[in-house]
Amino acid sequence: MEFNLQSFLILIAFYCIGSIPFALIVQRLMRTNDPREHGSMNPGATNMYRIAGPLAGMATFLGDFLKGFIPVFILGPDSITYGYIFSLSLLVGHMFSIFNKLSGGKGVATSFGFILALNHIIGVIIILIWLLIFLIKRVSGLSAIISFISLPIVIYLMSDSFMFFLISILHSIVILINHKNNIRELLQT
Repeated sequence: MEFNLQSFLILIAFYCIGSIPFALIVQRLMRTNDPREHGSMNPGATNMYRIAGPLAGMATFLGDFLKGFIPVFILGPDSITYGYIFSLSLLVGHMFSIFNKLSGGKGVATSFGFILALNHIIGVIIILIWLLIFLIKRVSGLSAIISFISLPIVIYLMSDSFMFFLISILHSIVILINHKNNIRELLQT
C-alpha cells in the first residue's frame, strides 16, 4: 500500500472518528456531571466511572474502544505499518478532538481497540496486562502505564515487523506523556 490521496482521506476520516467524545455523549445522555469539570477533569472512562458510576464508565470505555477497533478492523490494511499509522490518527483525534476544543482523553481505551484490530494476540496480551495490574493494585493509571511500557516489548517479541515495533515506541511515549501526572503521583507515594 502506498501513501496517496486515498490514504490522506483515511487519515482525515480516522481523525474525525477518533474525535468523537464518548465521555461527553454519555454525560449528556445520562445527565451526569461534566467530566471536564469534575474529578481528574479528563473526558475518559476512568473519570466517568469516578464521577458517574460503573455504567457511565463502561459506556464511555466501550465507545472509545469501539472507535479504535471498528475503523481499523473494517479497513483491514495490507500492511500492519500503514494500519498502525492510520490508527495513530484515531489516537490524535481522541486526544485533540475537533468536537471538544482540541482537547480530549488520554487514549488508553481507543489504543486498546486499534491494537486489538491490528493484531488480536498482541491486543489481548496488552489488555490482559492492564487487567492484571488493575486487579492487583486497583489503579487505572498505573495499569495503563505498565501496559504501554510493555507494548513495544510484546510487539518486539511477537512481530517480525521492525516498523511496527518502532511505531509502538512512539505510541507508548505518547500514552506515557498523557499520564505524566499519574507518573508524578506514583513516584511521590
